[in-house]
Amino acid sequence: MSLLLDVIDLWLPDFKYGSDECAERLSKVKNYLNVVEGNIKAAYLNAVEGFSSIIIRHLVLPNHYECCSKPVLEWIANEAPKAPVNIMAQYKPYYLVTSDSRYSDVSRRVYREEVNKVRELADKLGVEWRSVTY
Repeated sequence: MSLLLDVIDLWLPDFKYGSDECAERLSKVKNYLNVVEGNIKAAYLNAVEGFSSIIIRHLVLPNHYECCSKPVLEWIANEAPKAPVNIMAQYKPYYLVTSDSRYSDVSRRVYREEVNKVRELADKLGVEWRSVTY
């Protein structure tokens, strides 16, 4: 990450999961939060210092408001409060997700009400999400 700080103009990190358990179960990634939070914090500080820009992307997953969306937005509000967030609603389940009962919680598209709930939380926390273009 330190090698990239001087060469990246726009950071576009994904912050999908709010728990290591979800990251490991759904994406087979260990130590997710430690790595993602550290990298986003470094990119954010680089952007605040004027060396780059940042837009954090958050994909809303069905049934993952409490464990993922809420902690992600709370972390952003506290640790990267000036970073715009692209709240993405285009999750589409494919492959194993639709046929394996271990993934039944994410085996459907996200409902509009779920996305609106995430957007309402972003508003409540003061997270900028409406305009994410530079």
